[in-house]
Amino acid sequence: MTDQTGNRLPVADRAAVMRAVGRLVARDKAAFAAVIALYVAAAGAGAALPVMLGEVVDGIGSGWTAARVDLACGVIVGCVVVQLVLMRIGRLLGYRFGERAAARLRESFIDRVLRLPLGTVERAGTGDLSTRTAGDVSAVAELLRKTGPEVTVAMIEVVVITAAAFVVSPVLGPLFLIGSPALVLTTRWYMRRAGPAFLAERAAMGEIAETLTASAAGARTVAAYRMQDERGRAGYEGAGTHRRRLWRIIRLQFWFKPGIDLTFLVPAMVVTMFGGYLYLQGWVSVGEVVAVAMLTLRLDGPVLRSMMAMTEFQMGGAALARVEGVHLIPDEERFAAPAGAEVRLDNVTFGYGDGPDVLHGLSLHPRRGERLVVVGPSGAGKSTIARLVAGIERPRTGSVTLGGAATADIELEDLRRKVVLVTQEHYVFTATLRDNLNLAAPEATDEQLEAALKTVDARWAADLPEGLETMLGEEHRELYLAEAQQLALARVILADPDVVILDEATAGIDPGSAGNVEAALAAALEGRTVIAIAHQLQAAEAADRIAVVDEGRIAEEGSHTELLAAGGAYAELWRAWRGVPARGQLSLYQGTYPDWRRKIP
Repeated sequence: MTDQTGNRLPVADRAAVMRAVGRLVARDKAAFAAVIALYVAAAGAGAALPVMLGEVVDGIGSGWTAARVDLACGVIVGCVVVQLVLMRIGRLLGYRFGERAAARLRESFIDRVLRLPLGTVERAGTGDLSTRTAGDVSAVAELLRKTGPEVTVAMIEVVVITAAAFVVSPVLGPLFLIGSPALVLTTRWYMRRAGPAFLAERAAMGEIAETLTASAAGARTVAAYRMQDERGRAGYEGAGTHRRRLWRIIRLQFWFKPGIDLTFLVPAMVVTMFGGYLYLQGWVSVGEVVAVAMLTLRLDGPVLRSMMAMTEFQMGGAALARVEGVHLIPDEERFAAPAGAEVRLDNVTFGYGDGPDVLHGLSLHPRRGERLVVVGPSGAGKSTIARLVAGIERPRTGSVTLGGAATADIELEDLRRKVVLVTQEHYVFTATLRDNLNLAAPEATDEQLEAALKTVDARWAADLPEGLETMLGEEHRELYLAEAQQLALARVILADPDVVILDEATAGIDPGSAGNVEAALAAALEGRTVIAIAHQLQAAEAADRIAVVDEGRIAEEGSHTELLAAGGAYAELWRAWRGVPARGQLSLYQGTYPDWRRKIP
């Protein structure tokens, strides 16, 4: 069972979370059993302290010798030492167990994310996925290596101490449980409300991340359309929602923690007072009263620790529900195998979600080895064509095929080897330049890596202090947007696919050198099908063929010279591109690109 709202990624229910925990434990069950055994032994040594003290009290009353008292006190000291040693070893093994479990969880999560349908991820929003990848996975790791063991130790101590109270005195033992109903009821009340509250709080964090990410990535568009106030209001609304959900958690804790304090203070008072009465009646000894009263007070530590960790435990549980939810997304059934690399779009109709059609019966047949440039006004459907050819989306009607197989049905690994989509958005990993390039070709030699960089005019790479070993990313060598795009294009050359889709892949590069990069890239990709989505029309001049998209249809096709001579839609776009807009007026292409000088991590 899962919970999913709108396009957001699903959240696992309690049963699915418990199964996930069971799988993590089963992967390392020997270490888990050893940790539990050490914690039980440590709790037993700790519970022996008040029991032995009670024996000493009764022994003194019955005439023990000094030597025997000293021996008993030595045993008490020994129990303290044993408890400390066992607890130390148990925590060390528990931390290692948690680290291994967290590593497995992180690896399986990243593996699942990389296999998610890209359309599903995009509809969910980058904020939701990014908070799960970073914040939620980290919260679960903290749960496994620290919070979970702390709560486990506390619960074991509570059970062992309770059992010890009944062993010491079957008469006083039941009094030990007076606070249990209040503890159970208070905890159930809190747990039922805290789980949904923490899930809602983490979802609100995802919404904030989504809003901030969208506003930052589209800063130039926001400025061009004067949407600053609107985006600001969206940010404040998200922050307000998050504040309200945090306040709900605080209110729950305000009532929960004082109630917990009473669960061990009340039994201690009752045992002391009623135990004194039973002693006067001759039913129990002073040592039994002392031992059970001290055992009751020893509940203070584990109960308080477990309750203090309950907030982090709930946060970790909510995070695990969100992490596990990603695993519950069904895999796409992709079993088609292309026979060749011919791309065809035949009578394609497509729309996003339940929205209107974006493409209307569009047909386009790029020839093998052809450089086809797709142009048209914003919103005409150019990028949608790229997404369909890349197999990200599935058409409503018609077909989009690669080698005769529907692109949306081709097995992902096979499709990614044959088709590469490069957009304006590029990610530079915190790793060396070599590692960033080897993502596309793990077996490539240094000479091949350097040749690919040279092909895309990445002259900055030659000036790096440590060459291919230079660390990139935050806190290291940050790349400008133009440099990141050149890095992405170098990956394309190294990947050597059959079909390359360039969706404004050079938009961030200095316009003065963008043409040189495109020419060099075209030479490097000779013999491969290249579909270039372009707003900057200088990319169209050297194309083998140009397809003009207007309102979701192919308006005209031909070479640059042919379409200019025809005087149709392309000629009009060309004049708009070469012309200078009036003061205060946006041109057809203005405001659609990020600043090529901006650094990105």
